[in-house]
Amino acid sequence: MAETTTGFRGGGKWGQAESGPSREVMFDLLGNSRRRRVLQHLLDEPEITLTDLSARIAAWENDTSVADLSSRQRKQVYSSLYQTHVPRLSEHDVVNYEADDRVVRLTADADRLRQFLEVDEPSQESCPFQWSRYFLWTAVVGSAVIAGNWLGTAPAARVTTESLYGLLTVTFMMLSVSFVMAVEGPKLLRFGD
Repeated sequence: MAETTTGFRGGGKWGQAESGPSREVMFDLLGNSRRRRVLQHLLDEPEITLTDLSARIAAWENDTSVADLSSRQRKQVYSSLYQTHVPRLSEHDVVNYEADDRVVRLTADADRLRQFLEVDEPSQESCPFQWSRYFLWTAVVGSAVIAGNWLGTAPAARVTTESLYGLLTVTFMMLSVSFVMAVEGPKLLRFGD
């Protein structure tokens, strides 16, 4: 049987005919966790039987090992993949399903698919943690300065408490705006395109 080789080809931008499904179609396809999981498995193993694929997804969904799955758990996922999700992905040339062998093959460009799945983005994981440190240290230092002012031991003992509260508020506001721009800025800039 001839293997399908279409999908995610070419160097053009998403949405052009030679590049595969449009951006909207890809977001629709990836809007389902089972389809995302199918594609994540196929990125690791580009060819797998539907039976093995459904068992792995069922194990993930039920937070258990493949060996501990019940027959019912396997069948539910298998049926869902066979009747809905694999045909949907195949319809848009993202995967190819060989019915005779019951084999699912990734036909999409893996690198472009990873861009949509955001599989390799560990930097976003660490970003909120770094910012939480900035907020924590601003609160600690600000509270220490205000406490020192109340006790008359801080270098800024002549500055009023209200001025220190104002300075701390402005600092938190600037830090918050910086946080939003660092985390959401790229998304906001893309929104304007």
